[in-house]
Amino acid sequence: MRDNEIFIKTCIPGLDDAIPGFPRGGVILVSGKPGSGKTIMGMTFIYRGALEAGEPGIYVSVYESRERFLQLAKRLGMDFEKLEEKGLFKHVWIPVPMEAAATTAINIIIDQVERTGAKRIVIDSITALRRQFKDPAEARILLQTLFSKAIEKLGCTTILIKEGEPLARPLDFEEYVADAVIHLKVGDFERRMIRYLDILKLRGVDLAPLAYPQMVCTIHGGFKVIPPTRPPRLEKPTQQEAPEAWPPPDPPGAYTTGIPDLDRVVGGYPEGSTVLIEIDPKLTIHEYALILTPTLASSILRGRHVLMIPSGGVNPGLIREMCSYYGVGEQTFLERYHIFYEKGAITDKRWQNVIELEHEDIERANRQIIELGVRLARETGRPVIAHIGVDRLIQLAGREELRWLILMQDYARMYRGLLIWNVKPIMPWIIGRLAPAADIHLKITRERGSTIIYGINPRTPLYAIQLKPGKAPPIPDLIPIA
Repeated sequence: MRDNEIFIKTCIPGLDDAIPGFPRGGVILVSGKPGSGKTIMGMTFIYRGALEAGEPGIYVSVYESRERFLQLAKRLGMDFEKLEEKGLFKHVWIPVPMEAAATTAINIIIDQVERTGAKRIVIDSITALRRQFKDPAEARILLQTLFSKAIEKLGCTTILIKEGEPLARPLDFEEYVADAVIHLKVGDFERRMIRYLDILKLRGVDLAPLAYPQMVCTIHGGFKVIPPTRPPRLEKPTQQEAPEAWPPPDPPGAYTTGIPDLDRVVGGYPEGSTVLIEIDPKLTIHEYALILTPTLASSILRGRHVLMIPSGGVNPGLIREMCSYYGVGEQTFLERYHIFYEKGAITDKRWQNVIELEHEDIERANRQIIELGVRLARETGRPVIAHIGVDRLIQLAGREELRWLILMQDYARMYRGLLIWNVKPIMPWIIGRLAPAADIHLKITRERGSTIIYGINPRTPLYAIQLKPGKAPPIPDLIPIA
């Protein structure tokens, strides 16, 4: 039997990238403490299931009236009233306490399922619905009636929302019959709020091969799961594919980061400023280059020159390849991208833009870089962007590296350029020394397999770095983790 016969797509953004879906006609127990996102996950399951799969849904609220439910949904960008007009949605309110409803609640749900032909149900919450029954045995019998009639016979896939921790002893009836158990929680990451989704049980699926059964999620604009980041498959844009908005405009008094979402978060990189970008050593260059390369490529395409001391392991061919994805032609690359390596490190003569540093004469090497930057700024009348891989600079300069960096910073301010320090914490002490001198301090890291960026100065929330497949040029979206 094929997966699409056993499972339905959850239609929850990101979740179907990690699992084959929810068991068709199954019971999905979603647990969590107040504020963990259970209601919004249920809303998203119903709303996007109707829009994307054409499956009618019913949302059973014990806490919220229809009006309050619709107001919350609209704030999240979900218009359930339009779905109601099309016969794809029904809200059922069973207030608490209500003894009459306690004896008829299940029948109300079953009646609405039959009337609407619903294929998706959310009961929010099963914990509150249980409390309406004075006798626990009666609650168990009526729940069994719901499962046997509405779910098994009518083929409804049902989310039951439970308050608190899952699978805690003694187990409730719904935990025994659940085909999937998902737990939502809110945690702390670098003194910032972060949300997690734990897949504790998924019938028919071996969870062991999942690299990250716990994933980052967000409730920004509806419930979304941030699936583990995969190395992006980049495509070189043709002139026709590259959008007219690339590169983005410079924000007032600043230079564009090349990423519209990041420009909105930090306001661009101020003229004459120094930017410290701290990179988690677990990340590959293809992951963190999604943040670094758009800045450099957009500057080149705007007629500016870039000076670069690459990080260890980065060669001219790789730099050229990364820039080509953003529409930088080879001739433009050779003319405006100046790459400094220690003498003898690069022997391929085709890279005319590689400049050898006299690493045995630190003062002379330092003057080489600064003098070229000053000359280009004066000749072109445009600012120069300097991108320094601090790990390589430490190898070149040893104890002199801080004096080099501060001197470069002085010239960047003087000529209203931009200095970017790319730092991998191979030597953690260097970050503590550079951070006070930086105007902007960003960190790119990984959590539960997802690539995340956030600002230390200015302080920002966490953002997941997401790249749509086949997007050209490959400008990532930053998804707020709210």
